Amino acid sequence: MASDLRLNQLRNLITQAKQAYYYGGEPIMSDREYDALEDELRLLRPDDPVLAIVGAPVPPDSMLTKATHRISMGSQGKVNSADEFLTWYEKSCSGQAVHASLKGDGASAAAYYEAGKLSQVISRGDGSVGEDITANALKFKGLPSYLPEEFSGAVRFEVILTVADWGVVDPQRSKNPRNAGSGIMGRKNGRQSELLTCFAFDIDESKSGELVEFETEEQKMRRLVSLGIKTIEERICQTKEDAVRYYNEVALGRTQLPIWIDGIVFKVNDLVVQRGLGVTAGKPKGQVAWKFDSAGAESRLLSVSITGGHTGALIPNAQFEPVQIGGTTVANASLSNWDEVERLGLCVGDSIWVIKANDIIPKVIAVTQPGSARVAIVTPESCPFCNGPVGRRLNSAGGEGVIIECQNEDCPKKSIGKLKRWIKSVDIQGIGDSVRYALVEQMGIEDAAGLYTLHQHKHALSALVINSEKELRLGDKRAETILQGVEARRDLSLPLFLGSLGIDRLGTRRVQLLINAAQGRLSTLEDFQSGQLRDPLFAEAVGVPNTGAALQDGIDDMADLILRLRNAGVRVRDGVVESESAPTENSLKSVCISGKLPSGRKKSDYKEALLLSGFQLVDQVKDGLDYLVVADPESVSAKAKKAKKLNIAVISEEALQELLRQVPQ
Repeated sequence: MASDLRLNQLRNLITQAKQAYYYGGEPIMSDREYDALEDELRLLRPDDPVLAIVGAPVPPDSMLTKATHRISMGSQGKVNSADEFLTWYEKSCSGQAVHASLKGDGASAAAYYEAGKLSQVISRGDGSVGEDITANALKFKGLPSYLPEEFSGAVRFEVILTVADWGVVDPQRSKNPRNAGSGIMGRKNGRQSELLTCFAFDIDESKSGELVEFETEEQKMRRLVSLGIKTIEERICQTKEDAVRYYNEVALGRTQLPIWIDGIVFKVNDLVVQRGLGVTAGKPKGQVAWKFDSAGAESRLLSVSITGGHTGALIPNAQFEPVQIGGTTVANASLSNWDEVERLGLCVGDSIWVIKANDIIPKVIAVTQPGSARVAIVTPESCPFCNGPVGRRLNSAGGEGVIIECQNEDCPKKSIGKLKRWIKSVDIQGIGDSVRYALVEQMGIEDAAGLYTLHQHKHALSALVINSEKELRLGDKRAETILQGVEARRDLSLPLFLGSLGIDRLGTRRVQLLINAAQGRLSTLEDFQSGQLRDPLFAEAVGVPNTGAALQDGIDDMADLILRLRNAGVRVRDGVVESESAPTENSLKSVCISGKLPSGRKKSDYKEALLLSGFQLVDQVKDGLDYLVVADPESVSAKAKKAKKLNIAVISEEALQELLRQVPQ
């Protein structure tokens, strides 16, 4: 028995070493170690077929070819709360024990064995057809190429990059181990595949052409262990209370686990009962995945600061004790608007629960414990930057609540905000926040026109104090970089020029859309200044029936700045009618919305908010896209699969709304 066990260990080690050496060129052991393994195998089994393999056991040209699953890989239904879970339990379990296992946050796949030898590994794909990843899978940890028995059948598992191995890969180059692991799994050169680990969660065994009828989920897992296959953490919960307790325990400690998980999978343990419940819409009624809330942590609110948007929006921002969420340190979060502060009942000193909404954006969602010395957060009744009056307007970015904004057109914060908007939009290099504030406070550069006069004040620019504590000045070299950056952006297209002024609801993309719709009647700067947008019929024709007059007011308000920019030597090229998908000079974040959304809103319902927030709405998933919005980010639709291959963020409608709320209006 001992020799049989060692025989399989040697076969697996040698196969893995051969694949790593000949496919990917990354030896996982020295030549001396490898030779010792072959010598030992030759002593035990001189004619073992593994010794006869020349080159890579599986050729690399098989990678990512389409392959059909012998048994379809289905999916479970999902619940998102204790109430939903208990509803499922009452309907499906009838007092039965449930099998609970961690839901690994990785990529699903299936391995097929014939007489104890691994024959093929296929990624999940659409559940019926996936991609052959055998060449890489031979290097995975936890998935033997040879089993101690002549097992035939399928093993389903999650391919995961553990937190420790994510550190080896370099987490700075990927948002999370799931994305990094998926990328490694699909590499055609096999590089770093040996860092991936398989965690099995299901098995189908065949004997004499017939499927083995396991009695329980627990029995399946014991069978996997007996074959030497690594399994996901699991346990039996005898009651619904046990199940809820286990979920809460794991949810509380999941950040300390060696792998990322996104929920718990519960299955009726008795397989006869489970099969008897049947299937609805391809999902077994006797199984359910209880997803975790977005990753979060408790902290203490230290302060609330206010930032000013380029249109005067006063945005509350929370500063709290730094916490680790999803592998990153978080200490700040936007509170979106003042209604949100009131809704949360938030005070400085409170213990708060912070999440990364959809594992992307930090957000305060609740007060967990009121502080002993609470300090109220007061909605500003005047602008903290100029003491001017404030007003309220509806949030046009697709979120709830209202925006509190400064109504003083001469507010210095507005100037700083609009100056930043211009610098960022036209892409002037060398001017960061500290330099921008110094330009406003020390040189009186309050708007974009002033930037184009800096060449007349080169000495003063070099002498700018950009850090008073360290008495650090800008210096000649950085001053020259800024001047070159300004000079490089004197010749601008009409959409880029108008869209960079900071006019509310008139970004670069909106200008281009107006030019397209007007078909020649809005092709020059003078055309935009002529007052045409106030004409209801014209506004209707170019797609701004309700905002045409407001846009014209915004352009008129900028007449003095426009004149001074042109007097300072800024040249504006006439507009050209382009296709809807034509790129602009401004590198806007692009968004594609696909399919039916949970809220019932359509893609067109978001068009206005996206445009106003500086996003470009596109119809195709292609390289360069920033976000694909779908109802379920775990979708295996063609668009979602393509987006994931291109490393495009696939997000939910809720995440889209959160992105829009982060943009000051």
